[in-house]
Amino acid sequence: MKQLIPFALLLMISGCDRQEAPSAALSAEQKKELAEFIQREKSDMVYMPAGSFLMGDFCREMNHGGLNCSAKKDDKPLHQVALSAFSISKFKITHEDYDFYLKMSGLPPQKFEEERRNKTLAKMTALKNSPAIISWGEADNYCRWLKKQTGLNVSLPTEAQWEYAARDKGKYIVIATDDGTLRYNRKTGRGENFATDEDRDVAAGQLGILFLLIHFPVDQYPPSPAGLYGMADNGREWVLDWYDPEWYQKSPRRDPQGPEKGVIKDDEAGQYWKVLRGADHPAPGRPSGMTFSRSYEVPEPGYPAGVTARCVVNEPEPLNGAAR
Repeated sequence: MKQLIPFALLLMISGCDRQEAPSAALSAEQKKELAEFIQREKSDMVYMPAGSFLMGDFCREMNHGGLNCSAKKDDKPLHQVALSAFSISKFKITHEDYDFYLKMSGLPPQKFEEERRNKTLAKMTALKNSPAIISWGEADNYCRWLKKQTGLNVSLPTEAQWEYAARDKGKYIVIATDDGTLRYNRKTGRGENFATDEDRDVAAGQLGILFLLIHFPVDQYPPSPAGLYGMADNGREWVLDWYDPEWYQKSPRRDPQGPEKGVIKDDEAGQYWKVLRGADHPAPGRPSGMTFSRSYEVPEPGYPAGVTARCVVNEPEPLNGAAR
């Protein structure tokens, strides 16, 4: 595989925190489309029963006093968390999902502030069913819209919920792929259960854009044992929590939701950081893509390419046969 070149690209989207516009009554056809969309969203939810787990870098515990998997202080200390039952989407929000929400809400299509970036966006969405590139506010608005449409308690996941789900109800799973490893063909460099840099390079050559901007269809690779797709790669994901490097030392045991307000401010952006989970470009031996790894970014209006999200439903019972 190619060596990953450090790269930072900020994409600015106009109206990142747009609220729903008063829209005209939906047509019969739109009502049908909306009903089908909502039914699909419900059927894509994977039920996570209530339970307790040790949150954070659990490798020393798993190895009976051996080494931690990560040197990052953000992943420590290991601490007990008890979660109420919830359901989480098996897929990241796609470009098609987000475009549908904008249309149904009477909002204009997603556009970048600069035309040259709109051309890049068009190329990035050429891979259908790929993760939407959205700010924290856009992700939050999308989940709130689902809450309004379904009457269910939909929101972004907390980072505790995200980790519990990635670890298949809190098991000692380091990488949330189908078998807990990152497999690839050593001759071709192509991934078998995750996208490698070689996979992105091939796709980028076909589309004519930078390989680091490539994100694949959300169901291209097999799901984790919990039935979730892309928890180890294909774009980092926004969660509900504000970022606090000391949070694990004071987090409440029951249903933690992070600090009540922002803690660490980015001086350049003038905003407080939100927590991100998951990974963009994991690789064997590269310290990313682990189930307990935390990162952070300012929520609005600029953010690295590839930041996306998925929603949860905070209800005690499974949805329409979503139980596992």
